[in-house]
Amino acid sequence: NCVVQVMDFITNLVQGRTVVILLNARPMGKQGYKIGNPVDVSTALSNNNSNNNKLGNSNYNNTTTNTNGAKPMYNQQRQQYNNNNGNNGNRPNNMYARPQAAVASNAAAPQNRYASNSYNNNTSNSNSFGGGTHTSNPHGNTLYTPISQLNIYMSKWTIRARVTSKGAIKTWSNAKGEGRLFSLDLLDDSGTDIRATFFKEAVDRFYDLMMLNHVYTISGGKLKVANMQWNTCKSGFEITCDANTEIHEVKDDGRIQRNVYEFIDDIAALETSCEVNGNADLLAVVKSVGPVGTVTSKRTQQELFKCDLTLVDQSNTSVNLTVWGEEAKTAASKYDRSPIAAIKKVRVSDYGGRSLGTTSGTNIVLDPRGEDVGVQRLEILKSWWRNQGSNVSHSVKSISGSAGGSGRMVSFEDRKPIRAIKDENMGGSASMDNKPDWLTVKACFTFLKKDKEGGPWYTACGNADEPCKNRPKATMTTEGTWHCDKCNRAMPNCVRRFIFSACITDDTSTSWVSIFNEQAEMLLGEGITADMLYERCFEGSEQEMFESVFNKANFTDWVLKCRVKAEMVGDEQRVKTSVVNLMPVDYVQESRDMLAAINRM
Repeated sequence: NCVVQVMDFITNLVQGRTVVILLNARPMGKQGYKIGNPVDVSTALSNNNSNNNKLGNSNYNNTTTNTNGAKPMYNQQRQQYNNNNGNNGNRPNNMYARPQAAVASNAAAPQNRYASNSYNNNTSNSNSFGGGTHTSNPHGNTLYTPISQLNIYMSKWTIRARVTSKGAIKTWSNAKGEGRLFSLDLLDDSGTDIRATFFKEAVDRFYDLMMLNHVYTISGGKLKVANMQWNTCKSGFEITCDANTEIHEVKDDGRIQRNVYEFIDDIAALETSCEVNGNADLLAVVKSVGPVGTVTSKRTQQELFKCDLTLVDQSNTSVNLTVWGEEAKTAASKYDRSPIAAIKKVRVSDYGGRSLGTTSGTNIVLDPRGEDVGVQRLEILKSWWRNQGSNVSHSVKSISGSAGGSGRMVSFEDRKPIRAIKDENMGGSASMDNKPDWLTVKACFTFLKKDKEGGPWYTACGNADEPCKNRPKATMTTEGTWHCDKCNRAMPNCVRRFIFSACITDDTSTSWVSIFNEQAEMLLGEGITADMLYERCFEGSEQEMFESVFNKANFTDWVLKCRVKAEMVGDEQRVKTSVVNLMPVDYVQESRDMLAAINRM
């Protein structure tokens, strides 16, 4: 039994009835007795219809009982309020209508933070329920909802935000159908960002419209709880947009930052201060760019482009960053001049040491402004790179030395001898966490095992498109066709792909390794394919060519990237070493690296 002042609330329409949810209310004093004669709202509404003409003349403090039914409080007139203010001529129609300025100075009017407001409305609203905690455009009276206050209970809202990250168009397919989508990260002047995802027709309508770093007003999307496993934005909600969503580009007045960063101290902190599979913001120099490679997605069987960048900073530490898709294709020209990069929301991995990878929410800004990343932080990095880091003879410690799922080659200093496979028990932990170990070695091929029955290859599916792409095994049927279990198709021809074992050696030890098709074609020489050898040597009469091709590759020096993993063969665990990348030794560069290593001793 007390009076409360409503500070913040939500209104929502549920099954034709308005529901008010109080978010913030302040007690104004305990009365000690029952206030009014409260009844069920449905009863009050029915009584209101039958007794509408009898209501409105009672005093606010009158607690007598009406013989025709209780008078609901929300239909009583605040006659006493108007009498006290001497303003009977401007009496409000509802006891909860917005008070006049004289009363508002003593108590703040309640705010509906989620009320609907037209962003072109330039007139003041006399009802406080149409107001709320909106921000005002300095160029007018347009009202917007801060991203930090968006909520799934809101039906109408308008935000004004900058596009800080824009993902590529992706395709999806499930039991409900298929279509296309893309996502954006949006940031407003409250410093909170939110993910917006566009589906189907909205992709065609908005993908070319939405430009990185431009500012837009957005309304009409559907709010839902964010999946924090994939969503790295601060907001606990995300927006789903369709073709009915209203989006308009507006003038950039500079009030919204280009990005809000939470930088780690330096690259060295990745080992001590960052959680694995978490996200980090990083300011660093792109020292070098690796070659563009491809991998096949296990989930979609699509070929993905990737490229590895080497990042360095004033901690004299380097780390590898993998970029994907179009970013990988353009990496050589985009990062060739060693720019400073401000990287937001990069994924931290322990894939052998520490390594980084971009995700759909990652944003990379080259040569950032001091006001965006911090003037002092930027100047420290620039000074270090100018005076030390750019020097060819300056050495840094790599924390990605033993990583290599992409097959990237590590630096000369991070190579290991073949003996390390046994000395460090590589692959021994694979049975525990199913993760392989990686090493890069300089070794010589001493024997290629090519005498497998049927040849040093296997017969692969002839389907070059998804999902097979000439990779799964195909078997010959009784009709003479080649059947693939993956695509469940019979093809007239197959594609042969190399697979064989080889022995490598260095000055410390020897090891058997597995060689697959791409690596075998590099090893055997340009133009040598399994299909060509089969046609000319097995179906033809050029057996001597077959021997000479493999003999030519023997006793050649290579730098090899190897994956070492324990596998169960029957009931026995064996450590298997597979070559995932190789490159011939550059003897000139090798000599320079050796001399530099000697000088550092």
